[in-house]
Amino acid sequence: MAKDIGIEIEKPKQRKQNTKTKNIKKAESSAFSDLNFKVSSEFKWEFKTWAASHQMSQKAVLEAAFELIKKNYS
Repeated sequence: MAKDIGIEIEKPKQRKQNTKTKNIKKAESSAFSDLNFKVSSEFKWEFKTWAASHQMSQKAVLEAAFELIKKNYS
């Protein structure tokens, strides 16, 4: 049996569940965001080499490719 030493311990208060997501705001169109995904080493090398040999940034190549895909699949 535990000895009563006259100290009361309060139970921790329960936190309210935050049901709102903090990351729901749309980024400004002029702001840049990271886009991260894994590709094979061969694809990475070919992609970087192609972009460099055409004096384009990798970002420009990706954006141009995406525009073509949207036109062809819409």
